[in-house]
Amino acid sequence: MKLKYFFLFINLFITTRVFATHIIGGEITYKYLGNNNYKITLKVYRDCNTGQAPFDDPAVLGVFNSQGSLLSTINLGNPIITYIQPTLNNPCITTPPDICVEQAIYSSNQSLPPISGGYQIVYQRCCRNGSIINILDPGNVGSTYIAKIPDVSVFGYNSSPYFNNYPPIAICEGMPLVFDHSATDPDGDVLVYSFCTPYEGATAGNPMPQPPNGPPYGTVAWVSPYNVNNQISSTPQMAINASTGLLTANPDAVGQFVVGVCVKEYRNGVLLGEDRRDFQFNVTLCNPVVEAKFKTSIGNQDTVLACGQLTIAFNNISIGAQNFIWDFGDLTTTLDHSTLQQPSYTYPGVGNYTVTLIVNQGLPCGDTAIKVVSIHNPIQTFFSVDTVCALSPTNFNDESVTLEGFMSSWKWNFDDGNNSLLQSPSYNYQQGGIYNVTLISANNFGCKDTITKPVLVYSLPIPNAGPDTMICDIDSLHLFAENGINYSWSPNYNLSNVNISNPMAQPDVNTTYIVTVTDAHNCVNIDSAIILVVDTVISVAGPDTTICLNQPLQLFSSNAVYYQWEPASLTSNPDVIAPFVYPQTNTTFTVTSFIGSCFDIDSVTVNVNPIPVPNAGLGGTINQGEKIQLQGSGGGTYLWTPPQDLSDPTTDWPIAFPLNTTTYTMTLTNEFGCIASDTLVVIVTHIHELYVPNAFTPNGDGTNDFFLYFTRGIRKINELKIYNRWGQIVYSNNGYDETPWNGTSPKGLTSPMGVYVYYIVAETYDGDLITKIGNITLLR
Repeated sequence: MKLKYFFLFINLFITTRVFATHIIGGEITYKYLGNNNYKITLKVYRDCNTGQAPFDDPAVLGVFNSQGSLLSTINLGNPIITYIQPTLNNPCITTPPDICVEQAIYSSNQSLPPISGGYQIVYQRCCRNGSIINILDPGNVGSTYIAKIPDVSVFGYNSSPYFNNYPPIAICEGMPLVFDHSATDPDGDVLVYSFCTPYEGATAGNPMPQPPNGPPYGTVAWVSPYNVNNQISSTPQMAINASTGLLTANPDAVGQFVVGVCVKEYRNGVLLGEDRRDFQFNVTLCNPVVEAKFKTSIGNQDTVLACGQLTIAFNNISIGAQNFIWDFGDLTTTLDHSTLQQPSYTYPGVGNYTVTLIVNQGLPCGDTAIKVVSIHNPIQTFFSVDTVCALSPTNFNDESVTLEGFMSSWKWNFDDGNNSLLQSPSYNYQQGGIYNVTLISANNFGCKDTITKPVLVYSLPIPNAGPDTMICDIDSLHLFAENGINYSWSPNYNLSNVNISNPMAQPDVNTTYIVTVTDAHNCVNIDSAIILVVDTVISVAGPDTTICLNQPLQLFSSNAVYYQWEPASLTSNPDVIAPFVYPQTNTTFTVTSFIGSCFDIDSVTVNVNPIPVPNAGLGGTINQGEKIQLQGSGGGTYLWTPPQDLSDPTTDWPIAFPLNTTTYTMTLTNEFGCIASDTLVVIVTHIHELYVPNAFTPNGDGTNDFFLYFTRGIRKINELKIYNRWGQIVYSNNGYDETPWNGTSPKGLTSPMGVYVYYIVAETYDGDLITKIGNITLLR
């Protein structure tokens, strides 16, 4: 427990500056000078730390009558600007960092003759700090300051009250605030203080209206949970004494808050007017110069608990301390003191001891820290458990002991993901095993102890009564169970002995036999076997069927217990209900179905059709863009895959023109619907060639009359141009799609003999481009 009291009557320390610079407060007062003359004083406060707008010069005040009509304006120039030094009355708080607050005082003597209803003197300015957290949209909300001069004919001449102190620039979170917010009235009128909501006024778009807007004036909007009576976060709530103006608070959250305080002026019990002050509180973390702090070897709470431990070590973590005085709170001796920095102390026994650390005794800045050491006897946690079986209640018995007080809490961990808070719980484990069970118990003083013990839970015996079965009504069979020392069968119906593991049973109706097995640990489990009793067996092998050669076929019989298929060599397993068979010729299969001594025989004939013998041929090698004739044979219906790049995938000899190496599968279907396949590979090379001769003779003799070129692996000619010796195009087309050049010009004239230049761009089947440039000689 820490005892600290800081009474702040001035500006306090800010550890880190985070607040924007804007108007932070202001007020208007007036003083009657005689002969209808008044001294009007305007005080405005601003944050000057980061170069915001300067004070207005002049500041324009509006003079309004009681109905809100503008009568005149007052220009207040040449303000007296003063830097407010953030001084500290408490030497035990470090000097504030860079804080800049300026005060501007404007004043002027004005003649204001008496009028009905009196005057309203108004000044408006925007804007507030955008970082304010207790009002809406603070960065776009300004302030309105008003001084109301009452009607002289009703109240006589009056001077307004004025506040004696400006509030602290910053206040400390977690430290009590006591601030004298009183005012003085020159006329001796009675003053009453209260919180009120500040006026808003001006906007970011019109921050200094000249003249000010007329009354009435709205107020700022509070952000929940803040309101006029809860303007800052404080525990207890911030308060002001209505008679003295003493403002008290204990801020409990860092932030920037708008605060409004009103003082009402009464004369002879009649209200003359109200002065409304608007300012800001910046709540921040404060660092004291000296702070007494310590921990103990058993904890750091305000009250630390020692169970069975008499010697306590104290860890001194004080700040700025030069000397130490410890009082260990042992009232049985006068020797329970120490001046060591890191002492320890052995207490005489059980009790509560108040430990006090005083640092810097006799120096200007000292501090005190207090903790309570509560020493109690230790407790002993223990439990017992009965040996149990899985799925049966396991009873845990708490046997914990305390020498003082009483046991008050228990926490069991059963080591399978489940817990209990009961003192002596009962728990069912789902399966056997060794479980490390933990119990944490505590008494009413908070002393705890823990114990972990292995708990053996026996698994249930597994009877293994076997599968359900069928018997013939003339037969008997041995029932079977295991893993026990005692057995009990029920019902006792046609059993040779109900208390052995393998009695002989001969039921003549369907019967479910249940066996109860008890093992050496007295763990019990049950199992059952259903015996179905029949007097006849009907074997049904199914209808005859037809398959293709080498086609697997699964046969089926009706339900029985045992089976025998013939011929056994053609079955996958002759002793199962549904074997696979692999006949190569027409074959009749017989099955004998047994239930004990009862049996029946049935047969099924499987006809086997031949499969075709396909021959896809040898395949071959071609280049891209070339074709190959496939040569399949075998008869029946043909289907080639993949069908792409085939002239007809359903013929025996299709033409193939693949662009890449392809494996073709030829599937034949014969007249029985039997299918067989064969494959071949067509290898495709990617050779891309473009050959152009060096001369041609367009003389009309039918030989070499055209400019021709030869390709391999070329998909198309994208561009072909022929130029004469002067660079003129004499022929142009896109290759195969046009008539080849016959030696004439674009105008149909015969081109002279000579050397011409060709330019060809070809595209391969792979999408690559080949460019070829060369000479061709025209001869006649």
